[in-house]
Amino acid sequence: MRDIRSIIRRILLSVFLLSLIAGTGTFYFVLHDRAVQQAEEQARTLLATALAVRSYTNEHILPKLSQLPPTTFNEETVPSFAAQTVFRSLGGQSSGYTYREPALNPTSPADRASAFEIDLIRQFRDRDTLTELTGVHDSGTERLFYVAKPMRITNAACLICHDTPERAPPAMLARYGSANGFGWQLNEVIGIQLLTVPVTRQFSGLMTLTAYLAGGLLLIFTLCYAALSATLDALLVQPLKSLATAADAASVSGGHAVSVPRGAASELSSIAAAIERLRRSLARSMAQLGRDDSAR
Repeated sequence: MRDIRSIIRRILLSVFLLSLIAGTGTFYFVLHDRAVQQAEEQARTLLATALAVRSYTNEHILPKLSQLPPTTFNEETVPSFAAQTVFRSLGGQSSGYTYREPALNPTSPADRASAFEIDLIRQFRDRDTLTELTGVHDSGTERLFYVAKPMRITNAACLICHDTPERAPPAMLARYGSANGFGWQLNEVIGIQLLTVPVTRQFSGLMTLTAYLAGGLLLIFTLCYAALSATLDALLVQPLKSLATAADAASVSGGHAVSVPRGAASELSSIAAAIERLRRSLARSMAQLGRDDSAR
């Protein structure tokens, strides 16, 4: 009976372990997916805000400031400068919410793309039909959900400032020099519009919730295992052990009447009755043999 007890316990442990892994894993992935969805909603809302600032600058600010004397270069006329400046003023850099327009060859050194941003730009350059990239990026200090869109030169007027240094406004050359921001081509992806939202706290929170769930399930499974183990021991293992002992005794000498502990499964009672009939039949046969031997 020791083998049966071990088999039953192994089965219970296997079922509980698989249930724990499946339940905890499913819960984690559901929470993770929800956290990513919320981050994406925030990112798209903030990106729409940044693009609205960019569009407003291009449509309303640029025409007015372009009427000023060309002796001074006004950064406020650059839509990307306006959008990034407004976003930084909201505390985006310190809080992990950032909006950038990095480029491979930017006019301003502050807009030079990092290794991660270069990889995104390369993907847009390699795939003309690609219009957006999203995902989670580990910056080393923060996990960030990002939305990236390509910046493509579709207006030939932009090439006046970024084609060759000779065509660029003198005020811009005086401000940034002639080494960067030139050589751009029409319909070329020169950079990206990148909005990032921090998700480190959300992911840390879902790990905590998952740990609580795993602990709760483990406690429940432990209690269920103990209860089922005790129940099976009382209803199956011990009665089977008694039946085995009784059957062994009956096979040798007829033994005593077979009894099953109260509360045992009804099937075991049927087996006990069958063993009892065999015991009585064996006892009668042995008694008959004894009388025949005496008669001889």
